[in-house]
Amino acid sequence: MSAVDLNLERDQYKDLLKCIKDESQQNALRYQSNSQYKYEKKRKEKNESDHKVQLVLPSIESSSLEDISQHFHSIRRIQAGAQHQLQANKSQQKFIQQSFMELEQSKMSQTVRDITITEKKYQCNQRKVPHREPLTLKYLEKQLGICSTPEKQLLPQIQKQHQSKRKITEDEVQHDQSILTFFEETLNSYSYAIPSRRESTQIGIVRDRMYVYGGMSGAGITNEIWWFDLKRQEWFNYCSDIQLFITNHSMVVWKNSLILFGGSGYYDHKMKIREVFSKIASFNTLTNQWTISLESVEPRREHKASVLFGKLMVVTGGIDSAEKLLNDTLVYSLESKRWTGQKILFEEGIAQHAQCTAYDYKRNIETVYIYGGQTAKLGSFPLMRMLFFGPHPIGWEKVQTMGQAPDTRYNHTMENVGEYLILLGGRSQEKKEYQNDIFILNLQTSVWSIAQRQGLQTKRWSHASCVNGTNILCFGGIGETTYLPPHIYQIETDTLKIKGKIVVVKPLSVINEEHTSNNHHMIITREHDFDMKKPCKLEKFRKARKMYETIVTYLPLPQLKTPKMRYDILIHFVKTILRQIGYI
Repeated sequence: MSAVDLNLERDQYKDLLKCIKDESQQNALRYQSNSQYKYEKKRKEKNESDHKVQLVLPSIESSSLEDISQHFHSIRRIQAGAQHQLQANKSQQKFIQQSFMELEQSKMSQTVRDITITEKKYQCNQRKVPHREPLTLKYLEKQLGICSTPEKQLLPQIQKQHQSKRKITEDEVQHDQSILTFFEETLNSYSYAIPSRRESTQIGIVRDRMYVYGGMSGAGITNEIWWFDLKRQEWFNYCSDIQLFITNHSMVVWKNSLILFGGSGYYDHKMKIREVFSKIASFNTLTNQWTISLESVEPRREHKASVLFGKLMVVTGGIDSAEKLLNDTLVYSLESKRWTGQKILFEEGIAQHAQCTAYDYKRNIETVYIYGGQTAKLGSFPLMRMLFFGPHPIGWEKVQTMGQAPDTRYNHTMENVGEYLILLGGRSQEKKEYQNDIFILNLQTSVWSIAQRQGLQTKRWSHASCVNGTNILCFGGIGETTYLPPHIYQIETDTLKIKGKIVVVKPLSVINEEHTSNNHHMIITREHDFDMKKPCKLEKFRKARKMYETIVTYLPLPQLKTPKMRYDILIHFVKTILRQIGYI
């Protein structure tokens, strides 16, 4: 082929390639335009549908549940006439479902809580009124025992059965109450200096320390403040310059301070008047500083005080400077440091009674209980509690109780441990004797019972007590003949802890019977019989078998730790001996 023919074929091939490229580009553009058109059409349709009924939540994560519910209900009200349904994203739908589930749960729990509160209030305020049927023929037939149907004749028998069952349950409750046992012991004190014996003192616990202030002893009225470290079991003394010699006062613990009110001083024989105070003194246990303020209320002694709601100090009764019994109840705000002005009066004056705060299970509120004391006419007050109208006290009411109630007494103490009121010591007004029994009142069943005492059984009155966990600590007071020793008496109320402390020594006859009963299947040989006939090592103790059978002992009381000798005294003593010998 010539060169001309080759050039012609090359040009034709180039033209074919250009045509193919042009057609392919046109097809690609046509396909792209069709796909864009379809995509834009679908997007427009979706936007139109979303624009009609879309659930708009701009800040769905930061919005609260109530905002979402209000927004949802508002859209639902606007579109009540339309037939469209709300549309949302999958994440929005999940979030809305979870939010409404939480809303329903919270509302249900709140409604259940409200229902329980209303039921308790209704049960508290409900009065038990006997049902009386109208005077009709059926009522007269029931009274006379004339019944037409056999079903009505069974009613009296069923009522008798229910009454017998009810009596059994009350007896079981009383039996359960009498099973409670308490164990009394003294705490160790590893210190040389201890407080003196005293009566009419007050104690309180702040941060594992038991503080003691005031009281009267053989040396007179003191102004020293002592505290006992419950962990280290050591006494410490803080001598201050404050001239506050008081006894028969009241002391409560509030936060890290001891709040003292009232009390009496020395007796003036010339004027024949006892000095009575109306001061409020607070001791800060962190800084060891005193602050005293004079109050405008009537001075008193032999009164009682307790903390209510964690911010109010309730003061009841007392004796003024003219030896007159007071019948008022004062309320002092510990936060604002002023008297509230509320005055609740008793029927007559009261003093030397017991008072504590406890929970009222019938009205579901914390209240104040008082018991006993000395009065002019009644002799002693029964168990009474404070009434409230909302958070404000309005009066006192008598508590209806069952079981064996304690005798009338004065100069005793009452503490609250769990659901029990525990009455300790005191002096009986009828028998004029010192009491060593412990009475317990179950606040839920209102049943009195006597605790079974183990360990020490000290008689005390005019003492002080406070609660430390499940223990009741007692200090000071008067025993049968004189002041009690300055020991801290601990009364354990937990039955599980008491079981580990009690040890009962069995008599030898019981031990021999148990030994023979356990080994009655054993075959006795001649050698074994000969060993059994050997003289026993306990022969000398068998002579005192009667004494062993009457003994019931407990764990020994903790003994005082042997005092440690000071090193400077020891070194001085050794040096003097070496000098005398001639070594130095």
